[in-house]
Amino acid sequence: RTHGPGAPAPCVGDFLRPATTLPETATCDEVREVLAAADAPSGVVGVDELNRPRWSVDRTRFLVAVTGPYGHALHAKRPAARLADTPHTIEARAGAMEFLELVTDADWGRTGDDVVVVDELGRCLGVVLVTEVVRGVAEAKVEAAAALNPLTRLPGSDTIARDVARRITIGEPFVAAWLDIDSFKEVNDTAGFAAGDNLIRELGAALTDLSGGLRRMRVSHVGGDDFLVVCDVDEIATVAGALLDRGWSAEGLPVTVSLATLVCASGAIGSYQEVSRLLAPLKKRAKAVPGSSWVLSRPGSDRVEVLRGIGTRGLQAAAG
Repeated sequence: RTHGPGAPAPCVGDFLRPATTLPETATCDEVREVLAAADAPSGVVGVDELNRPRWSVDRTRFLVAVTGPYGHALHAKRPAARLADTPHTIEARAGAMEFLELVTDADWGRTGDDVVVVDELGRCLGVVLVTEVVRGVAEAKVEAAAALNPLTRLPGSDTIARDVARRITIGEPFVAAWLDIDSFKEVNDTAGFAAGDNLIRELGAALTDLSGGLRRMRVSHVGGDDFLVVCDVDEIATVAGALLDRGWSAEGLPVTVSLATLVCASGAIGSYQEVSRLLAPLKKRAKAVPGSSWVLSRPGSDRVEVLRGIGTRGLQAAAG
């Protein structure tokens, strides 16, 4: 599965529809009766007593096999499993791209078969249709492309809002970070708007590259020279080092950046709006530190740690 700076692709569960199931002992006649109905499904799944899929049949292939002058006589009372295939299965939480990989790796004649969605215990939850997933992925890509910032090709703050909400819901610790360029107006006034745009592109490219190596990192370009990052707690040191150790410049003019980070333990924060509110004063604190800076705090704490910046030690003592 490919990970990038923006929102993840749709998951298989987004396309779930009810499965038509029969006991794994069903006969060909029983399956034919279901598939010959006016409102027939595209396939049937044979399940065991625990509702785990054991076989699947595609409507078209099955009806071809059991109709005709000899088909019914040969197969009517025999187990449907004789004409069935091993079901393609995938978990509901799998990504849509993982689903498409499963389909493309299937036998050529089965690339259009319904895929059975299972839970963590292998029980049937429903099916997904290949055509619906392909359409959904295409629509998601179009929507994502329309929302990208034209300078950096990064998504807006909605991406971060969704990821923060997801992490809060499942009680997952995370770090939210706000990054911006110091004195950016002066950069534009001195080096020119084109140089300022190039600097923003470079910063966006650096964040995109970082997110490619950190699978849980999400990046948004919220406008101007402001970027938001959400990542796992053990990823933030890598992010900060990559951004602050680099010598940024615009047309030869040295440039510094400020990074404000909020470490959110499980249950410590209630919403994306609260994250945004707590990051705002941290950003001001970071920009007050000379040089490229990094400050860190936690919800419910007045302590601000100054981890990077010129004269860091003295400032950190004052912050404590």
